[in-house]
Amino acid sequence: MTNRNRRSFVSTVAATGTLGLAGCLSQLEEWRGGNGSQNPSNKDPKEPSDNGSKLPGESIDGFESLDEWSAMIDAGTLEARTDDPYAGSQSAHLTASEGTEAASIYKSIPDGMDLSGKNVSVAVKFTGRRQLRLTLELFAPNSRNAHVLQRTLIGPSDRWVRVDFGIGRIETQPDLADVRQIRLAARRRNDQSGPIDCQVDDLRVVDRPQTGKVMLLFDGILESHYTNAYEKMKGYEFPGVESVIPAAIGEDGRLTIDKLEELNDAGWDMAARPRTGSKFLHEFSPDMQKGKIERTKKHLEKLGFEDGAKHFITPRNILSPTARDLVEEYHEQAFRFGGAPNALPLTDPYNVGFFSGAAGEETKRYVDYAANYGQLAVLQFTYIDTEDGISGDAFKNVLEYIDGKDVEVVSATELLES
Repeated sequence: MTNRNRRSFVSTVAATGTLGLAGCLSQLEEWRGGNGSQNPSNKDPKEPSDNGSKLPGESIDGFESLDEWSAMIDAGTLEARTDDPYAGSQSAHLTASEGTEAASIYKSIPDGMDLSGKNVSVAVKFTGRRQLRLTLELFAPNSRNAHVLQRTLIGPSDRWVRVDFGIGRIETQPDLADVRQIRLAARRRNDQSGPIDCQVDDLRVVDRPQTGKVMLLFDGILESHYTNAYEKMKGYEFPGVESVIPAAIGEDGRLTIDKLEELNDAGWDMAARPRTGSKFLHEFSPDMQKGKIERTKKHLEKLGFEDGAKHFITPRNILSPTARDLVEEYHEQAFRFGGAPNALPLTDPYNVGFFSGAAGEETKRYVDYAANYGQLAVLQFTYIDTEDGISGDAFKNVLEYIDGKDVEVVSATELLES
């Protein structure tokens, strides 16, 4: 789909008036819990939580009873946990000792469950490690016909977040109108040592949109984003999202303010990306983290990039609980590596995942899933047409592929307002 169709859609929304948009934003704010926090520190742990009650869609399992769930053989343990549930009075607690590949549970549905036309999300909290990989398998109706959803989490640990599952792969021809078993697995990522310890809650489905979305995200304000990416994207009228490190503007090999303004005028978003050098954000003190996040946003606003400043690109992908709280305070949406597309509509706008736009057939497959299953595919690029990145011809091929699919190419602001 070309951006001409996208702009026609935006114009139609604008013609409807601002009341509808304000209502959408109010509803989004309500889903976030007013101030965006999903982990109030003053909540009585004995009181049932209502975090899931304001989200879109419906909960298909609140894990209030684990009678229908079992741990897989040689795949850890399952028990109820009543302290700090995400929703209701308890959550499912999955653990696996060191040397056990995964903590996996399953639920059989003898009469089947109709999940056609649905996207799936779940709340998760893990501890003891920085990274976790979640997989949700829908056997429809058996293991030979599986709809496999996945997400990589790189923090924050020790607090609840929601995962809007993206499709990782589809095996044979699953019939989502007849799901007979659900399997959920937590696996280590990167560091393979130590136990697995995580909680899950509020498995939720929502009606997926008829049209999926694609976003093109560029990291680091490199000159090649203008000379080698923007020049090719103009022919399709595709917008982009540039992660802007204010302190790096105009440095050797980086974009100048004039070029950023031109991109902004063309419908791109100039998103906030604090400069952390070789460090992760959480390696700075809480006050320094706050200062970096606050200053980056204010700098973008002073440059006239108010819309882009609403969005946060996580430096080096790892987000700590402190940084997550600060991002919620200063921004309306956050992006980091997720390794798959995202379910739409989002249930956690601060946990939007991207994947490499330079991964060849995998990138194209994820774009297909966005088109066919109403999901969001965020393609991330760093170097364009250089020795260290995707070639110019390969990048053009990605654009041509997207243009041939029934998807809407959006900016971060358009995603937020949708």
